[in-house]
Amino acid sequence: MFTWPDKPHWLRHGLWMLCLLAGGVQATPQRIVSLTPHITEQLFAIGAGAQVIAVDEASDWPQSVRNLPKVASYQSVNLERLLALQPDLVIVWDGYQQTLRDQLRQWQLPVLEMQSAHLDDLPTDLRRLGAVTGHRQQADALAASLEQRLARLRQQQRQQRPVRLFFQLWNPPLTTVARGGWIQDAIALCGGDNPFADSLVAYPQVDLERVLLQQPELILSVQGADSLRHWQQWPNLPAVQHQQLKTLQPDRLQRLTPRTLDGVEELCQRIAEARHEPPH
Repeated sequence: MFTWPDKPHWLRHGLWMLCLLAGGVQATPQRIVSLTPHITEQLFAIGAGAQVIAVDEASDWPQSVRNLPKVASYQSVNLERLLALQPDLVIVWDGYQQTLRDQLRQWQLPVLEMQSAHLDDLPTDLRRLGAVTGHRQQADALAASLEQRLARLRQQQRQQRPVRLFFQLWNPPLTTVARGGWIQDAIALCGGDNPFADSLVAYPQVDLERVLLQQPELILSVQGADSLRHWQQWPNLPAVQHQQLKTLQPDRLQRLTPRTLDGVEELCQRIAEARHEPPH
């Protein structure tokens, strides 16, 4: 049977809401719920892991996260379980969890939205979480080191020959990436030429025929080697002809966290290997 939290808890929530609406959190939350994996990982990366009391079902990094209560999927939440935990703060991903955000606010829960759209949002995210959670110094240091690392990567990749590629985010349906997301930022940084970069949505579904017409030199997948086997049906495709069907470790690129830069380096390496093959 559902029971309401005690009155002082809801008074505390009201104060949190006033602070959030005023433009920032004024106290340090000690009972944080993260509802998306990359935010969970960011919180642990800045030293705020001990304040995280629950997460979504997909959060699985670092290892200790797997022992935390799971209160939500990507677009739904177990509200009774969440309320029973009496969180000081619930963090959601702005732009992708609006419905969930609105539902939480209807129940007067204190909600913080993170932007997390581009590579350069990563240091900003870390600094913002550091300020909110009381780990400003550690977050600032990590953010600065990541900014320096990004700058070095950009310098290393300048004036390289573009490599026409297809990034297979998912299949089926055949889905790729475009501007509006950090994976396309990483492709551009590494000198990848994505023919679908100008699509109207960040993760468009595409027709197989359109991919074949683009004659990619490199095809990348984050689903594993088996997901690339169907491309062998077209032996004259440059990527198949030169054995440039490559996989990438998925979580590092698909989640915007400090590990993302490891994913960017891996992506740049795959593109560099294809660059050494003769262009079609």
